[in-house]
Amino acid sequence: MKIHPNDDGLERLLQPLASPDHRRVLRHILRCERCRRQVERILDREAGRQGRVLPWPTMGYRALLERVIERANRAGIPLSHEQAEAPILLGELLLLGEDEQRERLRDDPRFRSWALADLLLDRSREECFNDPVRGERWARLAIAIVEALDPEHDDPRLIADLAARGHAYLANALRMSSNLDGAELAMRQAEERLASGTRDPVEEARLLDLKASLRKDQRRFKEAANQLKRAIRLYRSAGEAQRAGQAMITQADLLRAAGHAKRAVRLLRQAVSYLDSAREVRVQLCARHTLAVALADLERTMEAQQVFRESQPLYDRFPDPWTQRRRLWLDGKILRGLGQLEAAEARLSAARRGFLDQEIVYDAALVSLDLAAVYALQGRLDDQRRLAREMLPIFTARGVHREARAALAYFQRAVERERASPQVVEGLLDYLSQARLDPELRFEAPTEV
Repeated sequence: MKIHPNDDGLERLLQPLASPDHRRVLRHILRCERCRRQVERILDREAGRQGRVLPWPTMGYRALLERVIERANRAGIPLSHEQAEAPILLGELLLLGEDEQRERLRDDPRFRSWALADLLLDRSREECFNDPVRGERWARLAIAIVEALDPEHDDPRLIADLAARGHAYLANALRMSSNLDGAELAMRQAEERLASGTRDPVEEARLLDLKASLRKDQRRFKEAANQLKRAIRLYRSAGEAQRAGQAMITQADLLRAAGHAKRAVRLLRQAVSYLDSAREVRVQLCARHTLAVALADLERTMEAQQVFRESQPLYDRFPDPWTQRRRLWLDGKILRGLGQLEAAEARLSAARRGFLDQEIVYDAALVSLDLAAVYALQGRLDDQRRLAREMLPIFTARGVHREARAALAYFQRAVERERASPQVVEGLLDYLSQARLDPELRFEAPTEV
């Protein structure tokens, strides 16, 4: 039988969820399609033959929400009506197509909600790892809501701050879709809106943090490093240790790619001390992943393997392609260092295919050289030749910078002359990693090839 529970029943159901920990979980489930589907599977399994409850009606929430808010406030948990209603409004939006969503935002004043815009931006940030196009969609919806907020009701400077965050998150989604021109435009709009805001140091630091990621993808690495330093200072001054630690992880990754793996390891150890293990699980994974990569770069393979193994439950929580490609790549590097060459080949080949499918060509070049090192250790010259012949045309067509193309051309010649030893390949990997940070870094080929 399909029925709606009455308000008293719903209130009794929600009352045990008044603690902050439970509310965080509940909010995540309301926002996350994958988790909602998992909850439905669990309920269906436990309920046996009982019918599923239909979605709650839009009207009729209000009294229930007021009672939930009142109980939360009595428990010392501040919760506004708008905050309580935002997940429900988001649920309504999820049932609509894009055109219907825009109509609902335009015609229904309930959706002109600060809390809903904030919730959509959180969803955009997380969704980008699964599907950057959907992340872009949520950011654009949030921006539309922010632009409809009433400046007579909310401080225009606060609206400007929220709009700046919206455009910065949009820039991040476009960056992750490899639309760097669109990301640059959105980032400029974010900066313009922030200039009209409250000058909140956290909002400024958040924008600098995302801008550094864009500059990294644009290969403007010195700018990225400077912006990260400024962001970390601002986060620390505002008491935002968690966000400071997150920015330090990005900074460590830049150091590692520049050939300073030892400094990266030290910085990562420091960054971890800033992180709250109960918050931002993805940040915890990024820290551990970057640490394992840096240890592998230093040929501290057993340490890298230990960190990687301990991180498996974290990797399992994020099945998105972005995370899983890098998991395969790191696993392949570690297996190569352990001498398990067949398994290393399988992992690196899968990671390479994934990067090429997504047109992430520089990472594909680095993975290709890791794979070439495996072939060199196995004495598989024909496979090295095939890989070399595939690489250069792809990377030339996709805009890899001139010095990197020269290094790849050298690799092709070395393979043809049977001189692409593991040491030669490692030298090329070191060069390309550093040249990623400095496209003007000259490649000097050995004279004998």
